[in-house]
Order: sequence, then structure tokens, then C-alpha cells
Amino acid sequence: MRKVVVALAIVGLLLAGCGPAIMPSAAPDGPDGEQFVIALPQIVVVYGEDGTPSLEGVDVQTIARSIGFNLDLTAYRMDPTYINWMKVANVQHVEMRQTGTGLAMMVNGKLLPHVSWQDGSLESAGGFVEMLGPQYAQLGQLVKKLAPIAKRLGISIVVKFPVAEGAEAIALASDDVVMATPAPAAGPASAIVQFEIKYDAQGVPSIMGISARDLANAGINAPLALHPYYIQQAQANNIQYLQLRSKGDGLYLYVNGMPLPGIAWDQVMLQNTLEAAQRMYAHLPIDWNIINQLVPLLSNTDVSILIHLPIAEGVEAVQVKMQ
Repeated sequence: MRKVVVALAIVGLLLAGCGPAIMPSAAPDGPDGEQFVIALPQIVVVYGEDGTPSLEGVDVQTIARSIGFNLDLTAYRMDPTYINWMKVANVQHVEMRQTGTGLAMMVNGKLLPHVSWQDGSLESAGGFVEMLGPQYAQLGQLVKKLAPIAKRLGISIVVKFPVAEGAEAIALASDDVVMATPAPAAGPASAIVQFEIKYDAQGVPSIMGISARDLANAGINAPLALHPYYIQQAQANNIQYLQLRSKGDGLYLYVNGMPLPGIAWDQVMLQNTLEAAQRMYAHLPIDWNIINQLVPLLSNTDVSILIHLPIAEGVEAVQVKMQ
């Protein structure tokens, strides 16, 4: 009982010493009109030169000792080599925030590609879990019930690293940056990739009537075959088709037309990622000029890959809905 009281006291003091509450963008009203929002303060973890963490604005160890609790943070130390790496690369802070529509990721206050669950895809994830088999039915129902709650939790965790002497301090991301939605690429697509793959009961794929067997007979290896076991599993769970889709605003997966959480990006987010990579891997022999030329191409590519799986006997076909 004493440990519980001590833990609650520490949590209370931590919340008091942290920043303002982080509000998610999701509406406070749940699917049934019931209000639910929990907005927690921003938690900032600061690593020292020796790799020992602390909480910004709160002397956790002193607080713990004052109430008779020994808290040893050395167990959470980071190798000083990695600390120095971040310092030399001028990576001052990394932030993760639950926005209500996804998990935003920022490095030095700039938004990176991140997990997105717009258009009900988080709730759909529960339906997909149920499709994995009867043993996952309860888990799928739990995911569906937790999805509206998860979207209404305001959480932000920042990890700060030592700043090199003479380097200018970089501010954390503003709310406008964190909440930004991917901007569709302007103009015609730089590349269009659209095709369908059809699998037979043995897991042999074919495209435009040309199967992997035909290619094998011609001495060409096509590494897209699936083991019949996976085909049987898909049939047992009524997974009839998958679609991988990107229009420059991210990469998204659909199962039987049902959206799943995807990766949101646009040219700015991809450019931010490239900038962070150049900071961290400047010492490697990489031709960054070539990669810089590929970013606009990737951010404006129209991709649609539709995968058809054989339907079990007696099962009604799901109408294919292109995204």
C-alpha cells in the first residue's frame, strides 16, 4: 500500500511540474455522444552528457528520496556514444504526440512521416483483427472499443539531447506543425504504378494472364509466390483482396476495401526526414544529391497495387472497391 501511495505522489508531482495539457484534435463526443477526453501534460525527458535521463522541471530523484523512496534512474541510461552522436548531428529533440488522427513524429520541431488513422481506420483495425480467426474475436472487439478512447487521449512525449556549444537552440514544434495534414502533390503524377496480382489456390501469382509458372518455364524467377498455407489462411478468414495505395499523401493499406492505419507523408515531411538523415549520417559515403532528387518523385507518385486472393468455395464475393 505504501508503494502505491508513493507512486501516486510522484505521479502527481510529475504532472504538476510538466507543461500544459495536450489536447487531441478528435471531438470530445464519442460514437454514442458520451464525452471523453484525457489531456495529459507534455512530458519532457532530458538526457545528460553521461546518458542519465531526468524530467525537465522536476527533480524526480530528490522528490522520491524526500518521501522515502529510492529511485535509481541509472537503469534507464543511454550509452553516452549515442548521446554524443545526437549532439554532433545537432539532433536536439525528438517528439511523439497523439493528435487524434495519428501519432505525429517530429525531429527538431519538424514533422516526419508518421502513423495515421484517419477515416475510421483505427476502428477498422479491430475488424481486421477479427478476420484473423475466431480466437481473435474478443481482441478485435476490444480494439474497436478502445479506438474511440485512444483518439481522445492527449499525449506528448519529448526526448531532449545535449546541445553542442555554440549551436542555436531549436524550438519544439508548434501545434500548427503537429496537426498538419499531408498536402497532396500539385500537378500531374511524376510516376504512375497501377497493376493487379491474382493468386491461385497454390499461391502462384499472375499479372495480365502471365503467371509465375510461365515465367519459370522461360527461365525467369518471379519471387512473389505465396505458400499454400497462407492462401488457406486467407480463405479461412475471408480475406479476398488487398490494396496498397499512395497518391503522394502517404501509403495506405486496405483489406476487402476496409482501411487500416497507414503512413502519412507529403513532400515537406519527406524532405524533413532527409534533412534529419543527413544530420545523423553525414559521416557515411552516401550520395545525398541523388536522394534529394528522389524525394519529389516519391511524394508525387500514383501507386495502386491490387492483390486478389482465391475465395473459399461457397463464400460470397466481396465487391472490389478501388481507393
